[in-house]
Amino acid sequence: MSKFKSLLPVIAGLIILIGLLCRLYHISDNQFLFYDEGMYLGYNRAFLDLVANNPAHDLNEFGIILSLMFKTALTTAKALWFFILNLRVFVLGPEAWYFARWVSALSGISTVVLLFFWSKRYFKSQRIGLISALLLLILPSHVFYSRLGMQEALSTLLFLSAIYLYMSRERIHWPFFVSAFLLVCVYSTNYRMIIAPIFIAFIECFNAFTMQKRLNWQKIAVYFASFYGLVLFVGCLYGGANLHITTAWMFHQAQDAGGKFNPLNFISYPYYVFALEGFFFACFFWGSIYLIKFKEYTKLLPFGIVVFQMLIFSFAAEKGARYLCVVLPFMATAGAVVIDDCWQRWAKARVWISMAGALVVVVMVYLSASIAMARTDYEKAVHFITDHDPQAVIVSTQPLVEGLFLNDDKRIVPCPQDLYSLVSLYKQGARYLILDPQAYISWVADGRRFSPPLFDFLEIALKNVEPLQTFSHLNNNILLTRLVLDHNEQVLDSITFLSHAQSEGYGKIRIYDLGSVLSTIQHAHAVGSY
Repeated sequence: MSKFKSLLPVIAGLIILIGLLCRLYHISDNQFLFYDEGMYLGYNRAFLDLVANNPAHDLNEFGIILSLMFKTALTTAKALWFFILNLRVFVLGPEAWYFARWVSALSGISTVVLLFFWSKRYFKSQRIGLISALLLLILPSHVFYSRLGMQEALSTLLFLSAIYLYMSRERIHWPFFVSAFLLVCVYSTNYRMIIAPIFIAFIECFNAFTMQKRLNWQKIAVYFASFYGLVLFVGCLYGGANLHITTAWMFHQAQDAGGKFNPLNFISYPYYVFALEGFFFACFFWGSIYLIKFKEYTKLLPFGIVVFQMLIFSFAAEKGARYLCVVLPFMATAGAVVIDDCWQRWAKARVWISMAGALVVVVMVYLSASIAMARTDYEKAVHFITDHDPQAVIVSTQPLVEGLFLNDDKRIVPCPQDLYSLVSLYKQGARYLILDPQAYISWVADGRRFSPPLFDFLEIALKNVEPLQTFSHLNNNILLTRLVLDHNEQVLDSITFLSHAQSEGYGKIRIYDLGSVLSTIQHAHAVGSY
């Protein structure tokens, strides 16, 4: 055992090194996966080009530019994230798309460090703090979101910071109000987190139950008032621009959820833990339930926060895996608590516990390394076309990401959802069609995500037209699973889709000559098969 203890610093150092490599490997590449990444980075593109070509000459002009960025960011549902991305124009230039990935990577690493201090303080155990941080460092989902050009990693850092400060004092003091401000920042990166103060109420209720004390309703009420008062204040700036757009999105999401409820979807988030984080880690995480038998209720707070988030978002129309991102630090801590509890409770089984822990680490490192080394082919697809036709006009199912790789993003347009509009685009000069996995989200015939076939005219192209070029892209790739589960609405549809993905080539990018596509459709119509 003494030899094992002497190896612990080496093992911890190795995990830290591997974790950092997985997070920072090729982080400056312009590698993007989600439609949203293209939307965030492409927003305000013309304005940022103008700023880059006409830099501020003094602080007054700089302030004017910042105020304009702030004002335009407020017209979006994720104002803080849009504002931060716009700042790249002052540091790296308007087309430094990887800036978003840098912000995510730094946010992710900062979250790991902060989790160590939160876990150490809450459990009064440096060991649990260290295990929590090490697990989060190599947790596949947290590695994944820390490499995306999306706001998830930043939201997670802000959320954990808010919880850390809130739990630092029993009474209302300055950290209490800073915590509320940080939760407003979380909301400003993701409007769905308008519910964020509910987690503060959950923590208060949990502590009241486990510590057998009265619930402090006054403290909860002041926190809610501070949070929603600040949200309302920011929302009402500039004629209520932000309040108008976020309210519209929230009502849309609520209405969308009403028609898509399916009890089977309650297994979505529990399934994600096994599918995305690895079987062995999932066993330790869900093993937290076993702590109830020993009445170790205080140890269940991290587990409770994660399950609470799962329950809330199981009622949403989209059961996206990314909605768990803000609670991933608590997921890692829940796993760490079970590992530590097993180690302390069953001393005679420590060899087996060590082996199980080793399996957790090996599987998570494998999944995280696979994520770090995976590549998308959007840039290759665009360059294939522009190398042959520099002025090409392209129709695509992923125009916002692919538009980042064109000097003029107006030369790529979204694929329409009807044949008449496609013919109209061809008459206006469009000559290429790009189909990619995004088609199975927004261009599906029955309107159910990941439920082929596509719209009839796209399905004809897919089945009957020879592509000019095909890229493997996400086929047989860990990223396809991420894409599907991050846009999941009906979990059985998503699982079925993934099971046929490789054989059907769902993960590929296909480039077509649009003229050939329309000719094939015309022929199919003539023979009555369309």
